[in-house]
Amino acid sequence: MLGAVGTTRAAPAAKYYFQLHEVQSQIALDGDIRQFAGEALKTELASRPEWESDLGGAASREMIVAELKKRRLSGFDLVVKITELKRDVQEARPGSRLKRLVVSVKLSVLGTTLPGEKIAFGGDGEAGAEAEVTERRMDEDARAMTKDAIKDALKQAVDQAVLKLGLPKSEPLNESKRRRRKG
Repeated sequence: MLGAVGTTRAAPAAKYYFQLHEVQSQIALDGDIRQFAGEALKTELASRPEWESDLGGAASREMIVAELKKRRLSGFDLVVKITELKRDVQEARPGSRLKRLVVSVKLSVLGTTLPGEKIAFGGDGEAGAEAEVTERRMDEDARAMTKDAIKDALKQAVDQAVLKLGLPKSEPLNESKRRRRKG
């Protein structure tokens, strides 16, 4: 027998809905990397049970808001901001003939509420990779390493965002509670 009776657990229900608003960059990005960053964010969030990306065909803003209320989900428009993307070729290490390729990425994931468009959370991610590569495969390896670094940085940023969303909301003290503390 593989497991005990009654040990099956239901998957946690989704709490949040997301839609990708855009991928922004402070540096020049080719369309392929920009599109990859958006798809990688969608894939990362889809792999997490607390996030939902499908509202069953709700297309207009009003339909989305109504479906969010019906399902009791918090909705967010997400923006990925790539703040740094570096690619550096360094000389070979002593005893090696291959040059070293170093790639680093810094990015943020920001969420604004649906509806209301108020800033709700942010998460930052940073990742890098280093490898010895041949001259003729430099561009191909750089592209693959960049994509891997983007995925790792997005995972970090989403981990931060989920943590922040899970924190209890603090409420300001009202005047009567302040007076009792002073007295």
